[in-house]
Amino acid sequence: MTGFDHPTPQVNGGGTAVAVESNVSERLEAAIRDSKAPATVRAYRVAWRKWEGWAAEHGAAAIPAQPDAVALFLASRAESGLSVSSLRLAVAAIAAAHDTAGHENPCVSRVVRIAMQGLVRQAAQEGRTQRQAAALTVEAVDAIRQALGGRETPAKARDMAIVSLMACAGLRRSEAAALDWSHVAGQPDGSGRLTIDRSKTDQEGTGAVVAVTVSAMRDLERWAELQGRDRQGPVFGLSDRQIARRVADRAKAAGLGDGFSGHSGRVGMAITMLRNQAPGAAIMRQGRWNSSRMVAKYGRNENAAEALRYL
Repeated sequence: MTGFDHPTPQVNGGGTAVAVESNVSERLEAAIRDSKAPATVRAYRVAWRKWEGWAAEHGAAAIPAQPDAVALFLASRAESGLSVSSLRLAVAAIAAAHDTAGHENPCVSRVVRIAMQGLVRQAAQEGRTQRQAAALTVEAVDAIRQALGGRETPAKARDMAIVSLMACAGLRRSEAAALDWSHVAGQPDGSGRLTIDRSKTDQEGTGAVVAVTVSAMRDLERWAELQGRDRQGPVFGLSDRQIARRVADRAKAAGLGDGFSGHSGRVGMAITMLRNQAPGAAIMRQGRWNSSRMVAKYGRNENAAEALRYL
């Protein structure tokens, strides 16, 4: 049993179990479950099962876990070729399970922190750092549009709308999959506004509104026309994985190569806005980032090129 699959009410300060009515307990469980996005919960479960299996094999307690055991587990997973991002996911899953079950988080201990620092350095030295997704820049979108030319079909119109919208709105694949026609609003100048009810950095559902270019709105309009249905319900009717696959397949068919994914729109949006000398705050708003760190990461090649003006 994982800490975040089946959380239980914990003891009070005196160590006596807190008695609660069943409906209150169910509400507590639902609140804990809903504190994470569904995709995150699924990823945590997979990572947690790996930890449970390793712990059982090595005679260690999965929960509450000892920091030394967690550090050895991470080293073992790194030795088997696990990426840094997957190692961090494992740490997050173990931490979330302990936090939900009311146990002390072993991942904040000095031994786990030092182990992770060392494993990250080793990965960098071995050239195993995480690769950035290829960018859906304006040029990439145009190449895909050209490749989709010829006889128009509903599938082509849908994929073009996916690519175009993700590239200008900086959508995550989960956001594109969850998009509803009620979230799309046209503007007098032909552009659009997109309401995103909830995202990775907005788990409380405050919501955000982002701009959609005129060309992306045209692509959406064309897709709506070819659907032959009222503009109600899901815009694309695809899962997040299917969204990512459509982006990758269309980019490859356009001769852009590999490396495109459901994250390519966010990278492309940031790069396009940087090339147009947009203020960092504007890029952060469009991408719904809470800090400038990701903007700097995505734009490092663009920022480096600035030196050529002076060389």
